[in-house]
Amino acid sequence: MPACASQPCLRRAVKVSRIQEPEARSQKIYTADVILPITSPPIKDGAVFVKDGRIIAIGNRDNLIAANPDEDVLEFRDALLMPGLVNLHGHLECSSFDFLAKPAPFPKWITKMIKASSKMQRSDWLAASRLGVKRYFEAGITCTADITRTGLGVQAVAEAGMPGIVYLEAVAIDNNNLADAVVDILERIKSAESVMHFGYFKLGLSPHSAYTLSESALKVCAQISKEYGLPLSIHLAETRAELELIRDGSGPLASTIGRRLELEAIKSKGSSKTPTEFLDGLALINKSLVAAHGVWLSEGDIKLLKKKNASVALCPTSNELLGSGEAPVNQFIKHGLRFGFGTDSIASNPDFDLFIEARKARMLLAKQTGVKKNQIPLSPEELIKTITIKAAEVLGLSSELGSIEPGKRADFAVIDYDNRQPIDPYNHLIEKVSKSSVSNTILAGEVVYKRS
Repeated sequence: MPACASQPCLRRAVKVSRIQEPEARSQKIYTADVILPITSPPIKDGAVFVKDGRIIAIGNRDNLIAANPDEDVLEFRDALLMPGLVNLHGHLECSSFDFLAKPAPFPKWITKMIKASSKMQRSDWLAASRLGVKRYFEAGITCTADITRTGLGVQAVAEAGMPGIVYLEAVAIDNNNLADAVVDILERIKSAESVMHFGYFKLGLSPHSAYTLSESALKVCAQISKEYGLPLSIHLAETRAELELIRDGSGPLASTIGRRLELEAIKSKGSSKTPTEFLDGLALINKSLVAAHGVWLSEGDIKLLKKKNASVALCPTSNELLGSGEAPVNQFIKHGLRFGFGTDSIASNPDFDLFIEARKARMLLAKQTGVKKNQIPLSPEELIKTITIKAAEVLGLSSELGSIEPGKRADFAVIDYDNRQPIDPYNHLIEKVSKSSVSNTILAGEVVYKRS
């Protein structure tokens, strides 16, 4: 297949520069026992004034109400109000696959995923995507980095008014179906353009992995990403089997994939490279990349990702369920590699809870450093930042969300909090909180979830 840039069909049909402004909405003051702005100290007996989906002011409850006496006030008692959570890796359209969330070797699990997917109709994918959005709100998640194979994740995110990045997935492509696949990708990009006018998200591209596309297909994806300005998300170094397939052309995953796709790495008995090195040679490792999982990244891989300003989305629960291993979090911190957390899909994560992901990462770090959890080089405050402002930075959205500051979107999670207990809010969130502690979720100033 010729280089993508040489094909006349690849014209810039979509411009994805920023999140759109929310529609005009009502104004209101929200109060809570503690307001946790993230980028400034916690405010006891605090309040947030919201107008048209944006934060106007934050401060002391009494002072803010006195300064705006005519505004409606919604009080959250025994509660902490914080920014909505940012999920760096998810698959909304797989939200009906909870029956697959059972411990299994990855090659066996992915075979079951392929079989389950083959039974889905378009209406099923859309219903599942909508269900996934509902589960996000129940977990306090208000921003997503979602991967959609069918494109229906775009519709579900747009309907919900969620900000984030929706990545159109390219998967199961080799030289036999490459031409048709390119046409399909371009048509999905154009289709998403019309939906984007009604949403607050950006569009991205997700070549699934180094082992589910041929080299030619991966090169085309790199060119489309560059040509259209689409950020990237790729499953990277998730399993040892992936490393064996790309480096050696062998292993259990090579056997599974080799029956479906003609890959150069299998034919040539390996590339002698790690998946990260392999993708870098195809121009797919860059600052726009959010690499999902990163369990089997070598120190050299980590240095390469850091050099290219890429980021990693850790998914501890998914990796644990599928026996994939443990991401080298300590090495990420040592080398300054940006990372955050993702739920992955409910097919491999029945918890679907970013607080649990952060807590498990802390346990991994304690294990890898050999110190107690209160001595690890990642404090509770830093962990909470990785699911709020730092995750927003990874997606290039920190000017819009991830903290409670005037001018930003009014996207909040309201968390159960006993103000009578002298506990640091960040410690409380890491030690005690799970998605069941979320009482309300607010998107652009409107309550979209209220616990019954």
